[in-house]
Amino acid sequence: MTVHRMRPRQEPVGHARLGVDGVSLAPVHAGEPDVPFAVTRISPEARRAAQRVLASGWVTTGPETELFEREFAAYVGAGHAVAVSSCTAALELALRALRLPPGGTVLVPDVTFCGAVHAVLHAGLRPVLVDVDPRTAMVTPATVARAARACGCPHALMVLHYAGAPAPVAELAAAARLPLEYVVEDAAHALGASVGDRPVGSLSRATCFSFYATKNLPIGEGGMVTTDDDLLAAWIRRARLHGMSTDAWRRNLPGGHWRYTVEDAGLKANMTDVQAAIGRAQLGHLDDWQRRRHALAERYDTALATVPGLEPPDAATVGRHARHLYVVRVLEEYGTSRDELIDRLGERGIGTSVHFVPLHQMPYFRRVAVIPPDGLPGADALFPQLLSLPLHPWLTGHAVDRICGELGRLAPSTARPTNTRRPAGLRTLVIGAGEAGQALARDLARTPEFGLVPVGFLDDDPAKRQAAAIADLPVLGELDDTRAVALAHRIEAVVVAIPGLRPDRFSRVAKAAEATGASVRYLPSFVAALRRDVVGTDMRALDVQELLGRTEMHVVSPEARSTVAGRRVLVTGAGGSIGSELCHQVRAFGPSRLFLLDHDESNLHRLQLELYGDALRSDDIVISDIRDRPRIDQVFRELRPEVVFHAAAHKHLPLLEMHPCEGVKSNVRGTENLVRAAADAGTGRFVLISTDKAADPVSVLGATKRLAELLVGRAQETAPTGTVFAAVRFGNVLGSRGSLLSVVAQQLGSGSAVTVTHPDVTRFFMTVEEAVGLVLEAARMARGGEVFVLDMSRPVRIVDLVRRFARSVHVPDVDIRYTGLRPGEKLNETLFSAQERHTRTSHPRILAATPTAGSGHPTALENELPVLYAAAERNDTGDVRRILSALLPGFPAAQPPHPGHAVLADPYPDDF
Repeated sequence: MTVHRMRPRQEPVGHARLGVDGVSLAPVHAGEPDVPFAVTRISPEARRAAQRVLASGWVTTGPETELFEREFAAYVGAGHAVAVSSCTAALELALRALRLPPGGTVLVPDVTFCGAVHAVLHAGLRPVLVDVDPRTAMVTPATVARAARACGCPHALMVLHYAGAPAPVAELAAAARLPLEYVVEDAAHALGASVGDRPVGSLSRATCFSFYATKNLPIGEGGMVTTDDDLLAAWIRRARLHGMSTDAWRRNLPGGHWRYTVEDAGLKANMTDVQAAIGRAQLGHLDDWQRRRHALAERYDTALATVPGLEPPDAATVGRHARHLYVVRVLEEYGTSRDELIDRLGERGIGTSVHFVPLHQMPYFRRVAVIPPDGLPGADALFPQLLSLPLHPWLTGHAVDRICGELGRLAPSTARPTNTRRPAGLRTLVIGAGEAGQALARDLARTPEFGLVPVGFLDDDPAKRQAAAIADLPVLGELDDTRAVALAHRIEAVVVAIPGLRPDRFSRVAKAAEATGASVRYLPSFVAALRRDVVGTDMRALDVQELLGRTEMHVVSPEARSTVAGRRVLVTGAGGSIGSELCHQVRAFGPSRLFLLDHDESNLHRLQLELYGDALRSDDIVISDIRDRPRIDQVFRELRPEVVFHAAAHKHLPLLEMHPCEGVKSNVRGTENLVRAAADAGTGRFVLISTDKAADPVSVLGATKRLAELLVGRAQETAPTGTVFAAVRFGNVLGSRGSLLSVVAQQLGSGSAVTVTHPDVTRFFMTVEEAVGLVLEAARMARGGEVFVLDMSRPVRIVDLVRRFARSVHVPDVDIRYTGLRPGEKLNETLFSAQERHTRTSHPRILAATPTAGSGHPTALENELPVLYAAAERNDTGDVRRILSALLPGFPAAQPPHPGHAVLADPYPDDF
């Protein structure tokens, strides 16, 4: 809902408008009836139904409400429907029913009705505004992910089906790293819409509808929550009426009782039987009304197709539009601003509306909402364009023709309708006007199948910027102008075509483009393009799920959130890939303090900027080396962390084979320092991040992490009551710094062969988001002394992964060079050692490694660790390897051949 111009502004009675020469003008629409923006009709059947209820003596919530709920649930294919007083009340009740922590963050579209944010605030939660794509007027996975980063990790997501167009609910939830159980759909516009072939109302845990006077099912006021969750429906049913265990109707039924109870805070938000009776009767007409809306929308589409500068929003996903609103974007080509057009249409008796004023442009919401650091440029670009035209079942075809005719006549002569539409495809900005960029632009211009229409170049070369045109396209600025040019020219896609562009420059360009809602694509190096004769087809966007061969899972239960909510949390190795993701997810769960510990001050500064939008304003950053026991003891004494996630480690397998003493100092002694300090400080929960290479280790990395696991287990044996020590073991992480894919991408881009150690080498993989989410679940489940193992599905052959990745960048003939297994590498990793058996836990993706009879902790551990530390301090590689071999049977004591630098340059799929 928004404030509509239900009827156009009228001149005062007897007032004559004057022309430019002072001559009185007759009304432009003389003889034509006004066309109001919206009309509300209550059918004769609905009027009779209301009279019947009024005569019955029971007018509040009762039998009509129950019948309306059943019929509505059947219409949208939901298990339950709960009738309430408004869609705003429905949203608030749905959010309350999710039982989120007080102050929890909820992602909300910036372009939505203000009532949606009021629902978040009244539920005791904090809204996080999400930018929209100006082409669709809806949020995208990219803008959702950016907003999620701005708040750490959100607790819930509100999805709006704008104007009745379907939104990609599942994709948006995945981008927010939330299961569908924490998605609430705002379907105020979307009764009759579907995502794919599934009706809106049956997709997520809770969907909220509106029956306001102008909606597709008009009652006057009212709303509905649909869900398949029995418990959620029952809770909302109680909460809509003060939280009472039973309503007045049921208390007065045979067998009912006057007594009721209240267990939760509720609202006064019930629907009356008068409203429900009207709704039931109106529902019988809904299909006919929907068909009429679609016919009128098609008439608009046809008539406006030849008016340049007026375009309806693009579809955000496949599905059926509910046609609640007919929205157009008034673009620059139209030649008249949106605001002026509203006034001129009003003068001609045509009502219009605007859906919506972006929330961040309102002072109150700027004070109470989280706004991403980069702002909301998509909403800012879209708002001056938005215009809603009349659309309702009682609108005549003649009225639509008249509206479209006026829109054509009001366009300046330079923008008058033609018989040609703009070229099909996304408006594309090419970064780089050199040979690669020019070849790309020509390729795109003559190959419409790519779906990209080049608009111009950006280039830092002053000579190119002074040229009138290059490859028949203008050079619109330099690379630092990406954001301004993208907004000014309504750019929808940005393609980087500069060979060897530095990563930091590419990152700045990509962020600037994404901030405007444009998608970002890039070419491999021009050398590779020449070798493989590729241009447009090499542009890529990486799909990690395809590479893994399975669906990612980002589910963190409310119980896992409670492990850190309100507690003092310390993350070691906070600046690393795993550590920083831990910080993002933990911060979203509301710890009382979050301490970031790392020895690299640059990484800590970067992480604090990511988490909070600024840095160096708090004392939550801790610069420390975990090898320094006095410093670690001081940190724990002063900070008194209640929960510790220990992610600090040396993890580069080949380098640790060359420098085993460093692995012992950090991975073993550093862990012991932390474990001792945690026990002395009364830390309640300590979780070690381990690796699958700790199972029957043959590498220094695996051996040192196995000893770290044993230290954690030993600490549990002497831990004070209430202290829990546990370890979580998992494999390789896609997306971490220096990981396999980043190296393969560089090799493919340079045109060189991709190096793989062995044709049959396999590894376990998961994404960093998955791994951290499951670590939090394991932390919740820990009772003390466990080694948890994350189930990463089946191992993936590295050769297959490389080939899938190459296909995703359109390099089918990838060259692979085999270098041979390196010292310390296994052909196939295992998750459990020969002395361990795996047992199931309460979580389907988390296993436990249980020692078999007679295995357990090495008896020599107490005696040999000081000797091991002394050898490491002497930097005696031979002694270190011999002691590791004595402690861990199967670990090779002999010094392996020193690997050459060429081998070290190969991708190493051993990061964890």
